[in-house]
Amino acid sequence: MWSQLAVSLQSGNTYLYLILFLGFIGTVIVFERLIMLQVVYSLDFKKFLNNLRRSVQAEDIERAVSICKNASYTSLPAISLKALEAKERDPASVRGAIEEESIDFLPKIEARIGILPALSTLILLIGILGTIDGLWAAFDSIEILDTTEKQVRLSNGIASSLNPTTMGLLMSMIFLTGHQVLRGLALRLTERVHYGVSVLTNLLAPAEFSTYVPAGAVSSGGGHGSGSSAAASEPRRDVHADTKIEVEDDSFDDSSVEDIKDEEEII
Repeated sequence: MWSQLAVSLQSGNTYLYLILFLGFIGTVIVFERLIMLQVVYSLDFKKFLNNLRRSVQAEDIERAVSICKNASYTSLPAISLKALEAKERDPASVRGAIEEESIDFLPKIEARIGILPALSTLILLIGILGTIDGLWAAFDSIEILDTTEKQVRLSNGIASSLNPTTMGLLMSMIFLTGHQVLRGLALRLTERVHYGVSVLTNLLAPAEFSTYVPAGAVSSGGGHGSGSSAAASEPRRDVHADTKIEVEDDSFDDSSVEDIKDEEEII
């Protein structure tokens, strides 16, 4: 297989050179992302946050700024530096500064990683296209040849036409593997940055809990007098109702007595 690939490259196969060119671009992206994720953006987050927490709790802002500058000019130290500068200017703007820097930095972690699957697919399709082109050329060339030469030419043509697909498959597998590795590194770094941002927000811009009196308590407290007056008025209402009932009962008794007297006179 490798000797056939070398022969195809020496013969100047256009599809192989195109695959190699795209493979060079993909290799540059893979190594560039590895350097950025493992060297530039990566640091000991736990140690950095502990040092920063001690400095902020001791109200030594200058030392906290120097810790951020010495750690890195990107990633979480850059976000922390902006937050410290905002704290010195206006403590109320710390949370907004952290959010702005986080939104600006997080997309940089996964930059150009999504190109690798598309690039591997394109390389594979170019290899298949090169194979189809090689097969067509092999079958077209045997029409004018003798029977003895047809078999040799056809076998050589089919073998050489498989080289672009072989190269495309190799490049595609390499870039897909690189994409999965870079994706895992990016996700882990994103989780660390999210954790660091939450710690930084709680450290420099703690949430303020406002105390308030519930509306039910106010209404119950304010309506105490009215409730007592209502309670005082209820017995009065009952007293009037009782007297009314008693009056009605008295009138009923008088009318019944008069009716009895009339009945006696008639008899």
